[in-house]
Amino acid sequence: MRINLKKYLTDKYKGSISESSLQGPVITISREYGCSAKELSQNLVEKLNNLTNNKKNWAWINKEIFENTAKALNLKENRIKHIFEGKRMNVIESIIWSTSEKYYTSDAKIKNKIIEVVRSFAEKGNNIIIGMGGVIISRDIPKSLHIKLHAPFEWRIEMAAQKRGRTLEEMRKYATEIDQKRNLLKESLSQKKDFNNFFDVSFNVMTLSTDEITDSIIYLMKKKEFI
Repeated sequence: MRINLKKYLTDKYKGSISESSLQGPVITISREYGCSAKELSQNLVEKLNNLTNNKKNWAWINKEIFENTAKALNLKENRIKHIFEGKRMNVIESIIWSTSEKYYTSDAKIKNKIIEVVRSFAEKGNNIIIGMGGVIISRDIPKSLHIKLHAPFEWRIEMAAQKRGRTLEEMRKYATEIDQKRNLLKESLSQKKDFNNFFDVSFNVMTLSTDEITDSIIYLMKKKEFI
């Protein structure tokens, strides 16, 4: 089940963002380009909700949902993408933006808002957060499990080329850019370059099926008494 993020934010901002900190449970999924996190999240949500029956349902959120909501909150989509890619504006760019926007919002304020919203979902619990620096933002929550999806570079390129109908060379260039942008976002949140220690477990999607990864995550959640 995908969250109605716009409705959630509307309700959430009527009160404080975090009424009680460090709750959860929350799962974050980071991935290399070409490793599908959406399919895994959908499968995981379905199985978790079947296990919990009438208890609080699990849901998943990703960057695309947040971008659409950000526009509804009067933040331009390219400004949000700018932050998600870990970029920083120089002085000239800041001046241009400040004169072109009716109500100028600095990069720092946008980043803080993103962190605030992602953190609120993590603390709310029963959410799977795809990307968006979720592992950095929620790593300190005791009831959290942080997943990384990886696969050999050439395998990822071949899968992406088949899916998009593009050449291998085009996809090599694109995949490299996307991986770099995701690392830049993490660096902008943590100032670190080695993120492997942030993850609890990493799965090779070339050798493991979606069901195998899903069942492994659920097993870990049971052992950690999240469900």
